[in-house]
Amino acid sequence: MIDAVALRQLETLSLTAVDAIVSGFGGSRSGAQRTRGLEFVDYRRYTPGDDLRSIDWNVYARLNEIVVKAAPAEGHVDLALLLDGSRSMDDGTPSRFRYAQELGAMLGTVALLGSDIVEVHMLADGSSYTGARLAAPHLITELIEEVSELPRGTRTDLAASLRDYRRAAEPADLAVLLTDGLAEERALGEAVSELSGSARGAALVHLVESEEAMAALEGSFELEDRETGETIVVEVTPRIRATYEERVATASEALRDHCADNGVTYVRAPTDVAPLDLLFGAARDAQLVSL
Repeated sequence: MIDAVALRQLETLSLTAVDAIVSGFGGSRSGAQRTRGLEFVDYRRYTPGDDLRSIDWNVYARLNEIVVKAAPAEGHVDLALLLDGSRSMDDGTPSRFRYAQELGAMLGTVALLGSDIVEVHMLADGSSYTGARLAAPHLITELIEEVSELPRGTRTDLAASLRDYRRAAEPADLAVLLTDGLAEERALGEAVSELSGSARGAALVHLVESEEAMAALEGSFELEDRETGETIVVEVTPRIRATYEERVATASEALRDHCADNGVTYVRAPTDVAPLDLLFGAARDAQLVSL
């Protein structure tokens, strides 16, 4: 999933959204380039056994959050990668699920290179699967294997799956959901709300068809529902294709609006754009990652 050339390029990136979260506590974070002195550079959650003198009571007064000052070597951020594992993600060439795997692996690699913690989760059928908790750059290979071997589900039920994830997992600092968003608008709104409440900061990466793929839709097709196996035969005329494209655009805007209403970063990801190129494009817009 990640060759040596891509790895060298990923080393130049850091998780912008995480920086914003940490700065919200009044601290700062320098990512993979942080120094190894004794100076304070970060905050992290209080855990039993921490020195009470390291608690920042000013932060507690502002945010009602008990955090401690962390030394450079221990400062970290928890990243939760949430992959939609429903069968609707199998469509496309390469499939949207494969694209989500590659993009997720790259995001996780950026985090590990910055000495952050990564946990991979698969969402489908109203439940979630949680992988290993990884916390060091030398575990990049294990991360890639984890993402490559994720089990799969059948149905899309993101809201229920996210609720199950929230019950089972510790709250993350940043949760990133990679999904095709193929669900009813009301269900998607509920899912975005659950995503927003699952972490201090959240982002939704919306995997969409390329314009070229939609433009090729003309003529007779047998369509199969990936989740139910039902098939129908349709005749796609230019008018029907235009209506389809309009509805896709409307659904995308509705999902973007749900994200904005819930404080979730929305990232559009056409699957004809290489995952690495998408990340560097996102870096230019300060979405997810930065240079």
